[in-house]
Amino acid sequence: MLRRRRLWLVAASVAVALAAAGSALWFREHSPEHQLAEICNGVLPVDEMVELTDPDAEYANGSGYKLESWHPGGPSLGGEPEGLPVSCRATPSGVVVTIETVDHAYDAYFMHSFQRREDVLPLPLGHGWTGLLEQDGTGLGSAITASVLLDCPDWSRGQGSGILVTASADGDRTPIARVATVAAERTASRSGCGADPGEKITRIAGRGAGQETSAGEAKGTCAGLRSQSRMRETAAGVAPAEACVLGRELVLRAYYGPFVPGSFEGSRSQGPYGEFEKPSGEDGFGMWGSAHCPGGTKTAVYNISTVEKSKRDFTEQPLTSQEREDLRTFATRSAARHGCTAPVLPNPSADGPGR
Repeated sequence: MLRRRRLWLVAASVAVALAAAGSALWFREHSPEHQLAEICNGVLPVDEMVELTDPDAEYANGSGYKLESWHPGGPSLGGEPEGLPVSCRATPSGVVVTIETVDHAYDAYFMHSFQRREDVLPLPLGHGWTGLLEQDGTGLGSAITASVLLDCPDWSRGQGSGILVTASADGDRTPIARVATVAAERTASRSGCGADPGEKITRIAGRGAGQETSAGEAKGTCAGLRSQSRMRETAAGVAPAEACVLGRELVLRAYYGPFVPGSFEGSRSQGPYGEFEKPSGEDGFGMWGSAHCPGGTKTAVYNISTVEKSKRDFTEQPLTSQEREDLRTFATRSAARHGCTAPVLPNPSADGPGR
């Protein structure tokens, strides 16, 4: 009888242990950390994603925690590397990550508001990355979007020329930038990309609206420009989009690869120069030129135009010789940082047709 009781106790203990182990395994497999480690082909940095999504708070608020994934921009092209492209989202926090090939990026242009607003400027990621960050507002809780480009020299032509990763969230700059860069690096490693990634990002410097300075003191994207006494700039890094605001009427912009407006997959004006249609020209909206660049970037476009609320009309008040020279200086300096050819710009007397 005593022996039976002992056997029963042992069996019960084993059952309890197995049940506990099973419960622990179930909770582990259904924990936010485990789910985040698997979503988006398992390339996301879990610690940074937990910081941005804060699943404990979302559970406490009764709002739940949901992860979903989908293919951005329609059916996948047959030649793309396995697992690309892919988008994933964590709700209700609203963190969104999109991983695409550079050649078939769905729409890098409209992912960022700096393309349409002069009060938001693209900040270079630095740390050896070709990337940018935009902060739409100030402080924690601001909408932040980070994008990073990686060349893929080991991919075949059919696979594409590089990787584009974009991460958007409300929160702190550093974890958002690290989500984008880590996802890009891991995707490159798993797809045989052969990219040379940058270093771990510890801080993103600069103000989201840029730094106002005088012409003589500008050291970033506005360095060497003289047509206006005051201007607004960011650091002069290697970013797929760059900008300098001249005074209160003009803005200079540089676009690289998938960030060229209108060059995205499915656009009516899709092509190397996007909505600019040809390598250089000018019209009532401004003046532009272009350059050829190495790797996945391929094409760069540089333009000068009016800010959104300006009343200046270039047909009635054409660009001055100094404003034209500022575009040339801006484009030449930016192209050199990216290893591109010397920019092709309109001749001083050229009057090109509209875009």
